[in-house]
Amino acid sequence: MFDDHPDYSRTWLPLDFEWKFVLFLLGMVAILFLVNLFLKKVLGVEKRNIFKANYVNARHEKVEFYLNIAGTVGMVAAFIYGYEHGALYPIYASVIAALIVTLYKAYMERKYAENPREYIFTLLEFPLIILLILSFAGFMFPDIPLF
Repeated sequence: MFDDHPDYSRTWLPLDFEWKFVLFLLGMVAILFLVNLFLKKVLGVEKRNIFKANYVNARHEKVEFYLNIAGTVGMVAAFIYGYEHGALYPIYASVIAALIVTLYKAYMERKYAENPREYIFTLLEFPLIILLILSFAGFMFPDIPLF
């Protein structure tokens, strides 16, 4: 009588997905770490703390705060608009917001930083991070074309 119902004991993800996901995340972190290590050696830039923002001065901190707020509002607006029109709008909005913040950060580092090569590190790190974010989105949502 109850044999025709689907088996809900398994999750909606295949079992091998968890292992692929963990390996993918570990690979992304390893690639980011190795590229950062290489760029730091080549450019002679001091080690940066990933979890702490590196502001050059108070103006940089204030403007970047407002840029982050504007980017968040833009991403929420893109999410609301994209809910009916497509899933890519929030992804593209986050890339554009990150680009604006990164360009401003590189400008402030070029103009005010102690080490004149710090802005090069920031500009070279950005495409890698965007590539990893788009790769992650492609991994999580393989049915959605990102380009």
